[in-house]
Amino acid sequence: MKLGMRELLFFTILLGVLVASYFILTKKQAERKRKEAETEVMAKSLADLEQSTAGIDDLNRKIADLQQAITFFESKLPQAKEMDKILREVSQMADANSLQTKTVRTLRTERNVNYSEQPIEMNLVGDFNGFYSFLLQLEKLPRLTRVPSMILTKADKDGEMTAKFTLSIFFEPDRQQADAQ
Repeated sequence: MKLGMRELLFFTILLGVLVASYFILTKKQAERKRKEAETEVMAKSLADLEQSTAGIDDLNRKIADLQQAITFFESKLPQAKEMDKILREVSQMADANSLQTKTVRTLRTERNVNYSEQPIEMNLVGDFNGFYSFLLQLEKLPRLTRVPSMILTKADKDGEMTAKFTLSIFFEPDRQQADAQ
């Protein structure tokens, strides 16, 4: 077999196509590996994002629940102008339970952003069972109250006692006063 110019040229072109296809295929393979790595990074980022946002629905539900609770408690706050009505109601409850009101003294009002607290210091004298009934009725009032301090002292008679306690009544401040501050 004789190698001529034509065969040599054919062999060179064939060798060139082989070398060119090698470079083209390795370049495409490198490009494919780079894109796979990018896809993997993006998939990991997407999984991290889904994991971090998974609690958002739960958080939104909790915020709605807390907003509902705030609305409920705000509905329990009487207006500032109703304070005398509340004091009258507490006094009537004490009288209804055969308790004598010795002193009633309002203390300094504590103002907060959405509510105010009016502490009232009271001294009551009477039967312990009547005082207990009074506390139960106080607990059932449709407004927010608390008794932060209480001192009970036994009186000379059997079953009689003296109660000195502070009753805090929470109320909604007047908007004009709140805006002025």
